[in-house]
This record gives sequence, C-alpha cells and structure tokens, in this order.
Amino acid sequence: MKDLHSTPLSSRHTSQCNSCVFQQHSLPSPDFSQAFAGGQKGYQSYRDLPWDLQKIRQPAIKTRHLEPWKIALIVIGTAVAAAITFGLLIYFLSYDEQLFYYSGSIKITSIRYRNELSRQSSGRFRDLSERVERLIDKTFYNSILRKKFIRSRLIRVSPDADGVMAEALLTFWFSSTDSREALRARVERILRRGLKKYKGPLRIEVKSSTVSSKYSASLKVNFALF
Repeated sequence: MKDLHSTPLSSRHTSQCNSCVFQQHSLPSPDFSQAFAGGQKGYQSYRDLPWDLQKIRQPAIKTRHLEPWKIALIVIGTAVAAAITFGLLIYFLSYDEQLFYYSGSIKITSIRYRNELSRQSSGRFRDLSERVERLIDKTFYNSILRKKFIRSRLIRVSPDADGVMAEALLTFWFSSTDSREALRARVERILRRGLKKYKGPLRIEVKSSTVSSKYSASLKVNFALF
C-alpha cells in the first residue's frame, strides 16, 4: 500500500484544487443592478447590502435657499395685496353711506321777532345764523357723531309766543341701512345736551327745541345755495 503522505501531487491537480477552494470560499460579488431596482424586491436587496455600500449609493440631500430677489418679490406682492384689500374695504364702506337731512328747531327767548329776520340777506338774520350755526357745529363736533356730521345751516326764523323759533338744516353721513328714526332720536339728544351747556348771550329753551326728520324740498334748495 502506497503511502499517501509521501506521494507527491502533480502540479495539474494542485492547480485544479486551488481553483476549487477559491470557488468554494470566495464571496460572491453583489449584483448592484438587482439591488437598486425599483419596487419592494429592489428595496429588500438594497437593505441586504453591507452598510458601507449603502452609504455610497445614498443620494446627497441638498438644502435649497430662496434667492434675495425672490424674497423681495414675495414681500412686495403681499404688501400690494393687503393694500388693495384695505382700499376696497374703505371704498365699499364709503359707498354704502348716504346723506341724511334733519330739521333742528331751536327756541330762542331773548330775541323778539322782526320782519328783518324773514330775509336771509338782512344783517340781523346773518348775525343770528352765525351764532346758531356755531353753537350747533360745536355741539356735534364734540360728540360721538363728529365723524358723521357735515354741516348746519340756518334756514328760517319764525315768530313764537315767547321769542323766535330758529330752524336749521342738519346734514350727516350715515349708512343707508341705518334707521332714520333711531338716528333722529340720537341727534336730538346730542343737540339738547349741547344747548344745556351753552353759556352765550342767547337764552334758549331746551325743552321746546326739537329735531325732526321731516323737511321740505325748499329747505334742501336753500341749503344748496349757501
């Protein structure tokens, strides 16, 4: 029996064995085309790769920053939109308002009626109108209706048992949806409050002084002529 340990191996057999050992013990090279394929199978193959290969194939995340001119454009556009919205709001609120006319009658007991007071061009009428209009304007300019009040004009002076009755046309800007009668009552309260505080030369009977929402067409015509 031949000694197996003493028998030399041929070089051909040795090369074949080395090839067999290399084929059995070498790691198979990864198939990247299958590992990174789309779908669940490709994702699972990618997870099976070593961590260093996964790191190589991960895409770099880039942080995007807006350019200064884009930021400026966004800010300007926002400001313009806000300005347009505010302007439209003011326009529609103003457009909804209309003129309200009231007739205010103030009883003055310190003046006796004369024919001169029937003419608006006379000096006595002008003097009385200046005092009465200044009193009415001051009353409403110092009230809650100061932004709604426009002007007052003395229209006529008529005789009364204890003096004269001065009738003035009062003009306001109110919303078209407001109640005319409710506003009339407010205007009357404010006017009477101002007459009570009056300390001038005219003696006024506050209880007999009223505000009416009824006015004649001639009052509006005379008011426009001033």
